[in-house]
Amino acid sequence: MSQQTVTRPGTPPPQGAPPGSAEPHRRGGPLTALTRGSTPAALARLRTVTAVVLLVATALSVVVLVLGYDANRSAARDTEQLIRAQALETDLLRADALATNAFLVGGLESAEQRSAYDDALASVTGGIAAAAEAQPADQQVLSRLNTAVLAYASTMELARANNRQGLPVGSAYLRQASSELRSTALPLTSALVTANAERAESAMDDQHPWLLLLPAVLAIGLLFLVNRWIAERFRRRVNVGVALAALSVLVAGVVAVAVAGTRAGENASVRQTSYAVVVEGAAARTAANDAKSDESLRLIARGSGQAFEDAWSAAAAEVDDALATAGDTAVRAQWQEYVDRHAEVVDLDNGGAWDDAVALATTEGPEGTTGVFTSFDTAMAQTVSDAAGSATGSLRGGTWIFLAAAGLWVALGLLAAGAAWRGVSTRLEEYA
Repeated sequence: MSQQTVTRPGTPPPQGAPPGSAEPHRRGGPLTALTRGSTPAALARLRTVTAVVLLVATALSVVVLVLGYDANRSAARDTEQLIRAQALETDLLRADALATNAFLVGGLESAEQRSAYDDALASVTGGIAAAAEAQPADQQVLSRLNTAVLAYASTMELARANNRQGLPVGSAYLRQASSELRSTALPLTSALVTANAERAESAMDDQHPWLLLLPAVLAIGLLFLVNRWIAERFRRRVNVGVALAALSVLVAGVVAVAVAGTRAGENASVRQTSYAVVVEGAAARTAANDAKSDESLRLIARGSGQAFEDAWSAAAAEVDDALATAGDTAVRAQWQEYVDRHAEVVDLDNGGAWDDAVALATTEGPEGTTGVFTSFDTAMAQTVSDAAGSATGSLRGGTWIFLAAAGLWVALGLLAAGAAWRGVSTRLEEYA
C-alpha cells in the first residue's frame, strides 16, 4: 500500500514546481471575481480586462479632449454671433437716433445725416443675412426681425417725406416708427443677444479637467491592484510591463488635465476681461443711442415730452452701469460731456427757449450734443471692436493643443495596453 503525501497549508511547493503554483491564503478584494479558479485562468482574465480598461480609458479621454477643442471653437463662433446680434440692436437704435435728430431741422436734413441713416439700415439688413448664415438656430427670429425692420423703414420714410414737406403728420409717423421699433424689433434683437450670450458662456464653461482625471485614476488603480496580485503569487514586487503601463497613463493623464485646466482658467479670464467689454460695451452703445433718440423725441413733442425724458434717464443709467465695466477714462469723460450738454438742452426747453434747445441738440460741432455724442459713439464702437477681436482670438488660439494631447493619449494608451498585456503574459508564460 503506497503512502500518500500530505502537504500542509502554507508549505512551499515541491522542487521544480512552476512559479505561482503555490496558492497562498486568498483574501477578498476588488479583483476577487477576476481571480477565482486556477492561476493561469486568473492571469488570462486579468490580462484581457486590464487591456480593455486601458483602451476604454484612452477612448474616453480622447473624446473629452476633442469635445474640449470643439467647445472652445463653438465659444468663439457664438461670441462672433453675439457681436452680430449686438450690432443689429445698436445699428437699429443708431438709425432711429439719426432719423429723429434730423427730424428736428425739418426739410433741411443734411446729406451727412441722411447717408449715416442709410448706412445704419444697410448694416442692419446685411447683418441679418450674415447672422442667419452663421447660426441656423437664429434663422426664425432673424426672419421676423427682417420683417420688423422693413416695416420700420417704410414708416420712417413716410415720416421723413412728410417732414421734408413741412406736414405735421410726419411727427405722428415718426413716433409710430420709433414705437414699433421698440415694441417689435428690439425685443427680437434682445432675444438674439441673450440666446447667443448663453451659448457662448456655456461653451466657455465646457472644459472638464475632472472628467479627464477620472479615467486615468481608475486605470492606474486597476494596474496597482493587478501588480499587487501578481506580486503576491510570484514573489516579485514590480511587474515591469504593468509599471510601464501605469507610468504611460500617468503622463497622458497629467498632460490632458493640465491642458483642460489651463484652458478653463484662460476662458474664465476671457469672460472677465475682453468678453465682458464686448457685452457691456455693446450694451452701452445701444442704451446711449436709445437715449439720443429720446432726446430728439422730447423736443419733437414740444412741451409734452416728459415721458421721453424719463426714458432718457433710464437709458442713461444703463450706460453708466455698462461703462463701469467697458469704458476707459476717456470714454467715460466723453459720455459725461454729452450728459452735461443734454442737461443744457433740458434747461433751455423747460425755460421756453425751444429753438435754442433744438439748435443745441442738432449741432454737430463740439459745442452741441450731436457732435459730442458722435465722438462718444465712435470711441465706444472702437472699444467694442478691439475687445471682440481679443475675445475671439483668445478663444480660438491654442486649441490645437487639445488635439496634441488627444494624440499623446492615443499613443501612450496603446503603449500602456500593450505593456500591460506583455507584462501579464510574461507571468503566464513562466507559469506554463
